[in-house]
Amino acid sequence: MKFIGFLATAYLARVLGKAGFGAINVGLSVLNYASVLTTGGLVILGTRKIAANQDSNVITGEIFYGRLTLSIVVFVIVVAVTFILSGFSEISYIILAYIFYLFPTAFMLEWFFVGIQKMETVAYARIIGTVVYLFLVFVIVNDRDDAVLTGVAYSAGGVVTALFFISFYKKAGYSFHLEKSKKHFLKTLKESFPLGIASYISQFLAIFPIIYIAYISGNSEAGVFSAALKMVGLFLMFDRIFVTIFLPKIINVISTRESSLEEIFNIVLKINVFITLAASLFLFLCSELIIIKVFGSDYSEAIFIFRLLLIYFVFTIIDSVFANTLIGLMKEKIYTFSLLIALIIFLILTFTLTPFIGEYGVIYSFTILNFISLSYMIYFLKRDIKIKITRFIIVPVLFTTLVLLFLIFLQASLYIELLIAATLFIPLLVLIMKVGKDEINFIKRIFI
Repeated sequence: MKFIGFLATAYLARVLGKAGFGAINVGLSVLNYASVLTTGGLVILGTRKIAANQDSNVITGEIFYGRLTLSIVVFVIVVAVTFILSGFSEISYIILAYIFYLFPTAFMLEWFFVGIQKMETVAYARIIGTVVYLFLVFVIVNDRDDAVLTGVAYSAGGVVTALFFISFYKKAGYSFHLEKSKKHFLKTLKESFPLGIASYISQFLAIFPIIYIAYISGNSEAGVFSAALKMVGLFLMFDRIFVTIFLPKIINVISTRESSLEEIFNIVLKINVFITLAASLFLFLCSELIIIKVFGSDYSEAIFIFRLLLIYFVFTIIDSVFANTLIGLMKEKIYTFSLLIALIIFLILTFTLTPFIGEYGVIYSFTILNFISLSYMIYFLKRDIKIKITRFIIVPVLFTTLVLLFLIFLQASLYIELLIAATLFIPLLVLIMKVGKDEINFIKRIFI
């Protein structure tokens, strides 16, 4: 699914050019902000309740009613503000085309199927919707003047995805108890508020750089940054898979106490860090090849940015272990506060550095976000769980950094560097982290 969507991204980057690509990513960023406002913590709250085997029909009705109501309110506000600030310009119409996506999102029951661990249903609905989006992009977006139509294609794909989710939900024998849900609307919103704050901050941190770079340097520079970020986002699908599988597992362990949370946490952390560091090293080595082949030579500036964002990539995925454990333990306030601290430091660094180094001030600040958040979460979570930070995070990260520096100074051909990474780095990382049968068996139990 992620790969299918990325095909559309690569196509649009070439067809629309850097300025057009930057403009549609501004529109998509506005949509993402609006989506967070309409979703808040409702999705995570719903997943947690469903995974804990609470009344499915009532919970689904509450979440659906809440999201639909918020979608209507946010849509009106965003449209009004957009046309007041930008008038009847291209960017306003791009935002309008994307913002229609808010309505089908209320009907997307992905969170429900994640809660009952029916991942194949989530995959089917998402893949079908993404294929429709890709098809429409190929058909109706042919040059720079078609930028607005990308939002139309995106929203149409969302409608198809929502229809399939509703269909699967009805076929499974579930229904909505909307009358009862309306009575508990405010209560549900209040309960989801702490999780919502975390989502608001997280999305603000993820989306702000694109909008700010477009503001200070123009749509072309925003397009270059978006290309690098989209490429990182493609490989962050591992994080998406991890969250989908790990959050219900953690909630189940906590509620049933069938096994040790500490044991599962450290196994997952070890697997998570090992795969992430191995992937990041290979992505760094292949960065030039990846960017040029996918986006074209016009986006060569994105190579260095992509390499910087691999720091963000590593700590985003490691962060997920800690964030989802805190959510499972119903300590989301700690996670929220960790993001708030990261946000404050990020903004201070951004506004301090950008007057001197332009958009790179935003990019450098962006790369350290998750490291700040991670440090705070570790401090509090280790009170409940014995975490092997030095063995599973610090030593592997330092070792990977040293190997990377060695390969940079070696200045060998790409094939030699990949050979060294495959034959020396991976085996040594396995030895350092002591990855063995327990971790392999755990992965088999999760995925098979």
